[in-house]
Amino acid sequence: MRELTFTASRSLAAGGLLWASLAQIFVVNNAVVLPRASSQNLAEHIISALGDTRCGLIGGFRFCSPWHEAADVAWIVGGVCLILGALLNAVVFPPDRLRNLAFGVLAVSGVGLVSTGFNPYNLRPAVHLLSAGTCFFCGAVGVLLLGGMLRQADRPYWGAAGILCGVTSIISATLTALRPDPYVQGLFERIAAWPSVVWVICFGAYIAFSTRRSYRSRSRGR
Repeated sequence: MRELTFTASRSLAAGGLLWASLAQIFVVNNAVVLPRASSQNLAEHIISALGDTRCGLIGGFRFCSPWHEAADVAWIVGGVCLILGALLNAVVFPPDRLRNLAFGVLAVSGVGLVSTGFNPYNLRPAVHLLSAGTCFFCGAVGVLLLGGMLRQADRPYWGAAGILCGVTSIISATLTALRPDPYVQGLFERIAAWPSVVWVICFGAYIAFSTRRSYRSRSRGR
């Protein structure tokens, strides 16, 4: 059985906060960029359209995102936070190949997220789609693996939630890659992206909270 170790270290607290900060992607995309775009249809318009640098047809629909810079920057910053958080949070579990694989693919997912921000869909579609696919699939696999590890570490609720979110994202990402009806393309893409990201955000907050509690316990024991 793996044991979670919430040491009172600043690096682990920082890693948890970095993952929790991915919430800014939702805030920027859905509260800042989307309301100012030419359309607000979450089911039809793909997430990538928010970062397009010029107006045009996206998936058969005309779309314009005047605040595209904010969306691209949010993805870049989010990707960097995901990478750094994966490097810092790995110490939660004892070192072994499965732990390294889980946090490694999450770091690769962060690289894909950074790349999507630097390669808008309308400028470099092939690179953008490859980057987004890497972000979706690697993020889902990482969350799925962490979910399995948490179940073994006597965290059944976190583990079950991670497995559920990972499987949901993998299935939806596969369906997205098969290009469903354009009227639901955006919906499938969001179901592929959001569950795993939400789980990472919540688990990051849990790590930060648990580390702070560990620090307080140590301080009282002195």
